[in-house]
Amino acid sequence: MMLWNKIKKSINRSLEKMAKENKKEFGDGIPDCCKMNRQGGNKPGNR
Repeated sequence: MMLWNKIKKSINRSLEKMAKENKKEFGDGIPDCCKMNRQGGNKPGNR
């Protein structure tokens, strides 16, 4: 059982890290595809 708990904790840490990075990148609000597409710049054709 101890091995499974370590795996679970490791996965949870990874998910928390990803959530933190996504929050930093995209903000707290509801995901909006228009806003997400503009993160790289507002130039047309910059996809």
